[in-house]
Amino acid sequence: MAGKIRTGIAILGISLLLASCIEVRHHYDQLPPGPWRGELYLDQQTTFRPGGQAPTPGQRAAVPDDRLPFNFEVRYNDADQMEAVFRNAAEEVVVTDIAFGRDMTIAKDTLTMRFPGSENYLRAVFAENAMQGYWVVPSRSNYRVPFEAQFGQNHRFALPANTKIEDAENFDGRWDVVFNPGSDNPNPAIGEFEQSNLQITGTFMTNTGDYRFLQGNVEDDKLWLSTFDGVFAFLFGAKKFEDGSVEGFFRSGSHYEAEWTARRGEETRLEDPTTITRFKSDRLEFTALDIDGQEVTSEKYEGKPLVVLVSGSWCPNCKDAKQLLHELTSDKDLDVVVLSFERYREKERALPLLKNYNRDLELDLHFYLAGYFDREEAAAKLGIEDRVQSFPTTIFLDSEHRIVSTYTGFSGPATSGYEPLSRHFSEEIKKLTGE
Repeated sequence: MAGKIRTGIAILGISLLLASCIEVRHHYDQLPPGPWRGELYLDQQTTFRPGGQAPTPGQRAAVPDDRLPFNFEVRYNDADQMEAVFRNAAEEVVVTDIAFGRDMTIAKDTLTMRFPGSENYLRAVFAENAMQGYWVVPSRSNYRVPFEAQFGQNHRFALPANTKIEDAENFDGRWDVVFNPGSDNPNPAIGEFEQSNLQITGTFMTNTGDYRFLQGNVEDDKLWLSTFDGVFAFLFGAKKFEDGSVEGFFRSGSHYEAEWTARRGEETRLEDPTTITRFKSDRLEFTALDIDGQEVTSEKYEGKPLVVLVSGSWCPNCKDAKQLLHELTSDKDLDVVVLSFERYREKERALPLLKNYNRDLELDLHFYLAGYFDREEAAAKLGIEDRVQSFPTTIFLDSEHRIVSTYTGFSGPATSGYEPLSRHFSEEIKKLTGE
């Protein structure tokens, strides 16, 4: 099975930085502009992955099931400042917070790229045409995932040389999906894929959100998808069987793995997102801290209708929700309050993170630190029964702060559910503003 040989990137020699089949014709003090391809090296697991490698005759290379590929472009603006654009299907994540240095212990140049709206970063040593380092998530203790990147490559998954278009199975269309099948908590989902020859994009919609923009390839009877936006790193692999069923694996970074199954169809019906969240009272009151650490309560908005977003800076679907709410309310006399539940309990760590997040997004919303991201703790603060079912959860309040409606989760722009959701939010906002 592919991926059985552990990569062992931690002991890779620094000489790999100097080896590449790409010739850089000009010298750049920083990085050459153009396409780059990276791979995150996920820790190998011993569980069986149906998508790992199908039995095939003869000797051939196989797509490794422990490496998560991603693509980015290095470019320079008019001021000759470098930025890196990470691409997942139709999504672009533009990184401008880039610092260069020198590691004197190994006499190599270094760079750090911090992702917008996050404290996560890539740190690497680099030569002109290659880099090697780690993806670092500070909010997770000692969480560092090794990666390498090469200049001049723009493919997603490295398919075997003998892969043929005519041998590719058809994964295009809608699929009924179950994550963790056979467990005590199976999670239904809808898979939506668009396939063109060996290229494929798509996503999975669940009761609480989606897996955002996935991009990948089809290799014979196998499906490969990945996304990397600096906050989340998702890898999917699957195999299609003769009866049309699909079995696969899902990995989130190096810390989580699940199985999933699928069949082509339209039988899966997700829960109604307007009925999932229940409150103990018909009114919402809150106490939180503004980005300067000053206490704010819901009384600040007394007599005003509100849209309250239960959120977190660590949540890409929350970012999608904020951007939509900004677009829908920017020309209206309506405040949007973002109650952020962060991965740090200490306000000394959470507030600077939220402040940077607010600066990076440049949205006309009111950001407040509401607490820790534990779902039960967040529910207790907001008067929600049981637990917060999803980040984000959107709450529409009238001028007396009575709860008019709620919406649990968010189907983002990568899904077919985004346009209906946008229309629903627009109608709810019109009710609050009396339009």
